[in-house]
Amino acid sequence: MSDFFKNNFLMIGAVCLILFGVLFSQPLVGLAVSFIVALVALTRPKTGIYLLLIYFPLRSFIIEMNPSMKIMGDLIIVFAFLHVVWAGRKDWKSLFHFSIFEWAFFVFIGIGSVSALISGVAIGAIIFQIRAFFITYLLFYIVKRLDIDKRDVQRFIWITIVIALLLVFQGLVEKISLRTLLMPEAWVNRSLSPNNKVRIYGLINNPNILAVYLSFSLIFLVYLYNKVAKGKKVLLVILSILYAGTWLLTYSRGTWLAFCIGLVIFWLLTRYTRIVIHLAAAIALGFVLVLTPVTQATQWVENSNIDMGPGGQGSEQPDEDEPSEQKRIKETFEKDTIELSKSSGRLFIVNKGFEIFKDHPIIGTGFGTFGDSASKSYPSPIYDKYEIPPNIYSDNQYIQVIAETGVLGVIAFAVFLLGMVTALWKRRGENKEGSFLVLSILLAIFFLALLYNIWEDKTFASYYFIMLAYALFHQRDTGHYASLFKR
Repeated sequence: MSDFFKNNFLMIGAVCLILFGVLFSQPLVGLAVSFIVALVALTRPKTGIYLLLIYFPLRSFIIEMNPSMKIMGDLIIVFAFLHVVWAGRKDWKSLFHFSIFEWAFFVFIGIGSVSALISGVAIGAIIFQIRAFFITYLLFYIVKRLDIDKRDVQRFIWITIVIALLLVFQGLVEKISLRTLLMPEAWVNRSLSPNNKVRIYGLINNPNILAVYLSFSLIFLVYLYNKVAKGKKVLLVILSILYAGTWLLTYSRGTWLAFCIGLVIFWLLTRYTRIVIHLAAAIALGFVLVLTPVTQATQWVENSNIDMGPGGQGSEQPDEDEPSEQKRIKETFEKDTIELSKSSGRLFIVNKGFEIFKDHPIIGTGFGTFGDSASKSYPSPIYDKYEIPPNIYSDNQYIQVIAETGVLGVIAFAVFLLGMVTALWKRRGENKEGSFLVLSILLAIFFLALLYNIWEDKTFASYYFIMLAYALFHQRDTGHYASLFKR
């Protein structure tokens, strides 16, 4: 135990600082903590990356408690980037060595920025959106230039599993308490539709992203299951069932489908059947042992007279005979749902996106104009013209790219995506399990991007770019992943 604290002194100290900033919500405290943690990343970039694995999944909760800590993630990445640049100053040409898909990504950013300037988007909004896309890419730039070993991979995995356990515990309490316990007061008082009330938002504060995060966690648990001794497998099995059950309780239909797509692709590429059996069993047991009893307990609390405090619903009777959980799944393809989507939902956004594209086919209308992160924080100059309500996400990365960057942006974005596919495919000879795992995740994300602005989400993008950098530049030992998934 003493060796653990000795080897992780900086990490433990930084986590304690973050906790201090959350408990003492004064702005100066949050800023001071953010800069001190960033200085850790400047001197120890790997430690900075580990801290990001804690910060990004908890970011919504942290900034709800102390808004001044919103800059912490960006500062950690920028300071780690400065470390890499300084370390590579003697071989400065290597700092400008980029893959084809990286160049395509830069071109895409350039097109969106230039088009935004032409459309009259505020400079602040353009910078905001560039940062939304670019900040997590810097993790790829950083990680591929660091010396990553097996111990770093193990820490990466264990940190994810521990944070996932925290999210799962809080999420289950959130569910059973009808969103009244272990949550910031602002979240307790939030008004949600009946379909969304049944979903676990977690400290991530988004059921879809929570589902994506738990998908990574389930994959890592399978990895560990095939690495540890038999006596330790029971704990991993219990965690797998617990995580899978919570994953189901997010009712994130898009993530469920994407996960299945990625799993099928991985099996087709590797024919490793055990991974399918392990995950399918975990999900089935999660449904029986977690989702069902938790849902029943929640319904009992909801139908009882238990006082759940402010925001509680313990004294209210449900208005519907059919549980909202079943209704959410059932309504996915119903006619009324589709008609509503056409008038104000995803189909409405897609139709508006193509309408914008027809008027601006070459380079679009630019960043900050249609359904991206910037257009939620800054007024879009085109919303009044196209009768688009403010403060919306496109919930479709592709239609956003089409509308904002036109044909040229679509080509650049396609080269970016397909370039990563090609690069991973070329690495399959060095380590097919690692390359095929990241490739399967990427292809699943191709589908998920139809439903979410997934490339702008910091939690997903940070994990993906770190794993991509490792798969392309560090997995030279073909035995490293040999026991990741056995037949």
